[in-house]
Order: sequence, then C-alpha cells, then structure tokens
Amino acid sequence: MNVLTFDVETTHKHKPNGSTTALPYFGNSLVSIGYKRLTSPYIHYHCYYHSEREPHDFAPELFQDALDEADMVVGQNIKFDLSWIRECGFVYDGEIYDTMVAEYVLSKSQRWPLGLAALAEKYDVTRKEKDLVEPYLKEGKTFYDIPWEIIEEYGRADVLATEEIALKQLDAYGVTFEELYNEPSADTKAVVGDDRRIVTN
Repeated sequence: MNVLTFDVETTHKHKPNGSTTALPYFGNSLVSIGYKRLTSPYIHYHCYYHSEREPHDFAPELFQDALDEADMVVGQNIKFDLSWIRECGFVYDGEIYDTMVAEYVLSKSQRWPLGLAALAEKYDVTRKEKDLVEPYLKEGKTFYDIPWEIIEEYGRADVLATEEIALKQLDAYGVTFEELYNEPSADTKAVVGDDRRIVTN
C-alpha cells in the first residue's frame, strides 16, 4: 500500500485575547509542505509563500499527485495539517494515521508528553533542532520571515521523525500499515480514520 507522511508550516496571527493561532481561518498563509512516501528515502520540500524564496514550480500539482496515490496519510496532530490542505483546495480520499492519537492510545490515557519532540526522544528517532526556529519566533517572526534554509532543515526533520515514530508505534501495536488498512482492530480504529472522506472539496 502507498503511505504518505506530510507536514505543513504556516504563518501565525495574534488573536485579540493575546494568544496566537496558526489555523487557516484567521488570515494565515501556507509557507511550505514537506512529504515523503514510505517506499522512498526522498523528502520533497516545497515553498508556497516565503519572504526570500519564490514558490516552487508545480508544487500544488506534485503534492496533489502524491495524495492521489496514497492509501493512507500519516501526520503528527494531523487534524491541523488536514485543515490546511483542505482550505488550500487539495483533495484527499483515504485513511489517516495520527502519531499523536496513536501515542495517546498506547499510553492508555496517561498524561505524558505527546508533542513531536517528546515522541522523537522517547522512540530515539530523528530529532529536529527546535533551537533553529525558536530565536526567530521569540523576535515575533513567523515561518514566512525565518530564513528558508532553516525552515527546510526544520521541516524535513519533522517529516522524517513523524514517519519513524509511526513505524515504532506500529511495532508496539504489533501490526503493519497494511494490517491497519485492511482489518483495523478495536484498538487501532481510534488511530486510523474509518471515514474515507476525511478531506474533500
């Protein structure tokens, strides 16, 4: 089966209550999408909107092709990424696997950290260098303003770590992506979406 791991980076806005949001419903913009097919070592990383980088030629078409090929998409807190690709006009009609939800199930609802950095440390997989972007964010910049080479390094690490965490979690479940896709058990139904129309126009 075709498994696609992807991750988006975006701008963020300050809300009237002082908090920030990166959701697509508050005037934010999509900065980049990184994605990787399970069967390939290559991570595609494309710019959509950035202060120092032109958008990649044919980036939307290439990503849509990858979605069309996928039987399952993998993400960390994937509801955020799915919200973005839907708002940007992408169409996906398959299964989903969320590493954050999977970890919640594996933890039996214990309150241990579920963020990507914590899971990467727990499973001893690729770790992103949070310090790469933190100084810029503290200055009030968004991913639109952070140097592109830093965003790309940060984003590629996110994609690879998410895929590696998913594979480690499947080992813990004792199943494969194919088994999840074909015959999800009661435990794994919480991790894999049953609705094949998760993201549509």
